[in-house]
Amino acid sequence: METSVNTRDRQLVLVVEDNAHEREIYGRILWYNGFDVIFALDGEAALRIADEQRPDLVLLDLGLPDVPGLLVCEQLRQRAYMAHVPVIVLSGMARERHGPQLRRAGCTQYLEKPASPIAVLHEVERFIGKPPRPGQL
Repeated sequence: METSVNTRDRQLVLVVEDNAHEREIYGRILWYNGFDVIFALDGEAALRIADEQRPDLVLLDLGLPDVPGLLVCEQLRQRAYMAHVPVIVLSGMARERHGPQLRRAGCTQYLEKPASPIAVLHEVERFIGKPPRPGQL
């Protein structure tokens, strides 16, 4: 049985997004608000990076160039360390289109694109908390 203790000062968010503009926008707002951010451009990289870095939350685009986002979420959920890690899904399609597939894949939350960076930040904070302000540690 593998155990892991988070020794990071800041919580780590894995942003899985193939659109460079969206990666930058979401990454910046998260970083400026106290989260560490790592990026994956496709599903294969997301799985590898998740195994290496063990993020506290995953922000996952469904429309990835190699592996569909729902399959990435399913594969992440098969990893014991990811069982309770929130996965917030982003998609340009209406939520109704994905319906029960989202629940079966293990997605925690769904945000429809274009998602406001503030809305993304608030969802991340809702699931893993607000980081302390400087000097509050």
